Amino acid sequence: MTTAPTAPAPALPDLHHLLGLTDLDPPLVSALLAHTAPAGAPVPTELSQKRRKEIRAGFVLLKDAGVVMSFTPRETHAVDFGEPLGAGTHVLSALFYYPEGSEEVEPYTGHAPFADGPVDSREQALAAYGAPSDGEEEEGVVEWEQWQLDGRELTADYADDGAVLTLTVALPLAM
Repeated sequence: MTTAPTAPAPALPDLHHLLGLTDLDPPLVSALLAHTAPAGAPVPTELSQKRRKEIRAGFVLLKDAGVVMSFTPRETHAVDFGEPLGAGTHVLSALFYYPEGSEEVEPYTGHAPFADGPVDSREQALAAYGAPSDGEEEEGVVEWEQWQLDGRELTADYADDGAVLTLTVALPLAM
């Protein structure tokens, strides 16, 4: 059964604490229910068939919030990231925050993960996260940078002008 527990769901910037949990784990189910319920509507107590289908397809769009939750099949997750933390068939493997929005979601306007405020530019990313552990630059333009934070990988993808297109939080790959 995939019903919601009584504990409140984590705020959007803190969803990274749920990475590695499965579609049967109460904290993840609670977050899915809380963050996919229409504004002002009562929060459902269990996942709908539509939401289960989205999880199986790999993505749950939090359209109004500007966040996409990515799910992988249990077997794939075990190979790429290690054993999942729960017993379900699909595992939360990554979170995508879109400060400028995308074709699928509105702009994300809240605090960035691991930051005290929004991170909308490369300058803000460097101020919030420090020196990156990896990245790529082509013809003087930084395309992306990555940080290792709290056992997670945070990647910022940039536009040519340095605006943050996507902040991605994922578990590090298993070695």
